[in-house]
Formats: sequence, structure tokens, C-alpha cells
Amino acid sequence: MSKRFSLFVKLGIIGIWFCLIFVLISRQYISGSELTPLQALSGSQFKTSEEWFSIYVQNHKIGYLSTVTEKIGGEYRFTQYSETDVPLKDRTVHSITNFTCLTDLHYMIKSFNFEFHSGESFIKSHGELDENNMLIVYLETDKQKKTQAEKIEGRPYFPITVKYMLYEQGLDKGKRFSVPVLNIFTLKVEDVVAEVQELIPVKIGIHVNTVYLLKVGGNYLWINDAKKTLKEQNAAGFINLADPKDYAKSMDKFYLFDYLSVPEIKSDERLQEPEQLSSLKIRISGVKVSDYPLLNEGRQALKGEILEISKGTEETMKEKKYLLPYQEKGLEQYLSPTPFVQSDHHTIKYNAKKFIDIEKDSFRLARYLTSNLYLSISKSPLFRLQTAMEIFKTRNGDCNEHTVLFTAFARAGGLPTRMVGGLVFRYGFFYYHVWPEVWFNEWVPVDPTLGQFPADVTHIRFVEGDIDKIASFGNIIKNIKIDIIEAL
Repeated sequence: MSKRFSLFVKLGIIGIWFCLIFVLISRQYISGSELTPLQALSGSQFKTSEEWFSIYVQNHKIGYLSTVTEKIGGEYRFTQYSETDVPLKDRTVHSITNFTCLTDLHYMIKSFNFEFHSGESFIKSHGELDENNMLIVYLETDKQKKTQAEKIEGRPYFPITVKYMLYEQGLDKGKRFSVPVLNIFTLKVEDVVAEVQELIPVKIGIHVNTVYLLKVGGNYLWINDAKKTLKEQNAAGFINLADPKDYAKSMDKFYLFDYLSVPEIKSDERLQEPEQLSSLKIRISGVKVSDYPLLNEGRQALKGEILEISKGTEETMKEKKYLLPYQEKGLEQYLSPTPFVQSDHHTIKYNAKKFIDIEKDSFRLARYLTSNLYLSISKSPLFRLQTAMEIFKTRNGDCNEHTVLFTAFARAGGLPTRMVGGLVFRYGFFYYHVWPEVWFNEWVPVDPTLGQFPADVTHIRFVEGDIDKIASFGNIIKNIKIDIIEAL
């Protein structure tokens, strides 16, 4: 446990209260109000979005939170619920927060309700802004009760609603806003500076989407075009990462993969229709290429810093096809299970058998898996690495997940397959990418994420192994520079 985390633990329950309250409010997760009968109605007909997050402190997961946005008549309702377990010296403190707010259709405040419970201690507050801009707040703790009134200037926002207001204004890089935000503890309106710091291209499947990095006061938010928060980091050191509901609520151990921290490499040339290229010649600098022997293997030829990649064809693969399972010696490693590639799991084996009953040779199975997984897995990156069975159940993920599940099915079907990682070109940038290679008397790249069979020549192979090893390559990308010399 780090010194900083130890110091945090020693703050005790009182410190935990204030840290968590600060997180929930200054991190854009404010909520609450006492509801009228109409406002109490809830259901899919009103819900506009639901988001789930895992909460971390210095890579230690301490809990989860969910945020639901609903439009009810002329109001928006934001409901947030969280549970956290924070370790102290001699015990773990379990805390629950429930927070709701009502706004008008421009996301300006109307009322809020807040509850925080930790052991036998609690804090409750309820506030309403009347037509005369008088904010009446009732506060109750395990020690006191009081009512307070405060005259509010203008129509401020809650922190949770700031991102929606920014969307209405337009998220252009460098744009700055001064946003009036209500602090529900001081009952003062504070002008918070919000800035669009970066527009980050993120490869998701065959597409590249924009993620907006916003700085709102001392907090950072990574938000996509659908107004979904993907990641959030506040000044107190708390980090929220978007997760599917089941993963957010689970405290199981897993390998964290922050895809938003993996940099992209801007290309000096925009390649038109890279899938049509038969060869690519590039210069790689910024890293010691001799540390990556896979750069000079198979259809990749490295001389000094110059790398040439040639593309195979379906015809060549057909010529080298064989009946399954593969019978030769020497490739047992690429037919065996790993902690992530669970090719020995009975569900994977059962489905692989169904595949090879139809696609009996290596060529047909590799082609079938490429197209099948391209179509059947929803393209959505995750902040964790999944096993083959997790992917099979959720049918959700990006290149890591497509590759793991492809490899599991292929190995279970007797087709030698390895997972490799490196870079791929999409729309002006080279991105971190993972794909499988299958054995046809040589390693041939295919790509179920992009639906390519075989994969195009912009797939630059650096490493191979299980997915946790490949994912660590994301830390190296920031040092790499690529110059395109020739594309034919």
C-alpha cells in the first residue's frame, strides 16, 4: 500500500465522509429532491440514459455508482446511487449515497435531495429554489437539524448538469466557459471555469470516434458524442471508469486497461483505402527496433529502421489449407489454453465443434470466425481485460475481446492461432491494436475487429502473447514515430 493511500486511510470515517461527499458533488454526480406523485413515476418510458461506473482510489477499487437521467414533462431528473468500501487500519467502512436533483429543460437547478450513510452516521439535506430565487435547505445529521435560506443570484447549475450545458454551447477545442455552479454545502453560487482541453480520436471497431477531455474546475472528464461520461478524475484522487452494470457492482480482481490513456500516432500521410494496398514501406523511430524481433518475421521485413510489409491473399491461404485438427508437431503452444484464452472450457469446445462440423478445414474456419465475430460482438471498448467466457457471455468489446474469443474458438477447433499486437492505421492515425494470426505454413494475420481476411498491410506487428502481455504495449506507443515511405 502506497504512503499516499496509507495517509488517506488514516483520515478515518470523518475524512471518508467529506472525501466521498466532495467526490459526489464536485465530480458531477449531484442529485436529489423530494418528489411529487408525478415526479415519483419512473420507468423505461421516462429514462433517457443510465450510466454505471467503478470507483477507484490509486487503482484500488472501492465501489461503484450509477447515474440515471430521466425527462419527466418539463423537467429533468438525475438520480445517482453509490456504494463504497474504504479500508481503515482495523476495518472496512461501508458507505451508501443516494442523490437526486431536478432541473428545468436547460439543466438549471430546481431542487435536490441528498443522503449519505456510513455506519450509524448519516447526513441528509433537501433544498428547493422558489420562484423568487430563494433557496430553502433543510439539513439533518445524526447530531443536529437545521433549516437555512439563501438568496441566489441568477439560475445556476448543479455540477452534474454542467456537461449537458457545455454540449449545448458546442465543444470546440480551447473553448472556455464561466459556469455558475451551486455549492449545496455553502449554499453559494461559485463561478467555475470549464474548458475543452482536447479532442481525442479513439478507435472503436472500424470507426474512429471523438472523446472530449473537459476540465471543470479541478476535475477532468472524458465524454463521448453521446454525452456519456467514460472516465472522470477529481482533485481528491478519485477516478470513475465506465463499466457494464455487472462489472461495476463486482469487486472481483481483474486486469485494468485504460484505453483512454493509450496514445495515438499521427501519420505524416493519409492513406486512402488501406485495405486495397498490397505493400507498405515505413520508417520506425523512437524505439529500439531490435527489442521487437517480431518486426522482422513472415510478411514483415525489417532493415535498420525501414520496415516493409506485404499482404497475403485468400488464394495463397487456400493453397496451404489443411483439415482440422492440425496434426503436425511444434505448434502445441498455439493450440493450448491460457488464463484468458479458455479454449478448454466446455462451452468454447462445444461451440467450436459446431463450427468445424460445418467449416472442416483451416481456411474455411478462419474465414468463418473472422466474419462471425465481426458481426456478433458489439464494438465498445472496456477498461478491463476479459476472458474468453466473459466475452462469450457479454458479446461486447473491441480489438482485445475480438482477438481473445477468436483465438479461443480457433484453438478449440484445432487451428493453431496466436495473438499479436502493435499498430494499425485508421483515418490519419496509427492506433494500438490487437489481432490474431493463424497458421498456414506461416503466420497469416486476420482481423475480426475490422472484418478483414486477411488483414491489411497497415497492421504493424510488434509483440505476441496472452492479452495482458500485449496490452502492456500500450505504454510504449507514446515513444514511437512512423514515417510512411511508400504505399502500393
